Amino acid sequence: MKKFVQLALIFLFYFFGVQVKEWLGLPIPGSIIGLLLLLVFIIVFKNMSVNAHAEGASVLIRNFTLFFIPTTVAIILYLDLFRTWNAISFVAVLASTLLTIVLTAWVIERSVGKGEA
Repeated sequence: MKKFVQLALIFLFYFFGVQVKEWLGLPIPGSIIGLLLLLVFIIVFKNMSVNAHAEGASVLIRNFTLFFIPTTVAIILYLDLFRTWNAISFVAVLASTLLTIVLTAWVIERSVGKGEA
């Protein structure tokens, strides 16, 4: 029951983020807005631990590969478009992957240096 409540709260913030995006017409995905709202909620209610949603989130993380199925299907549907722009797509994917790796390493290095990790 605890996992269900945690998942429900996560999805509630997701749906609220989507609604905020629609109401305000923001160019930011609703899921990101929902995560930011969840972060603000956790910061405002300081008695709530960041790990208070860990069990519910772990259910999503364990099934994370299922979230890639729609992306894979979309790539297959638009394969001709990717063939037309393959060099640009390859450079964009490579650059964003390298940037993600470098920034992740930098954040971890700073966290370990401060004794947080």
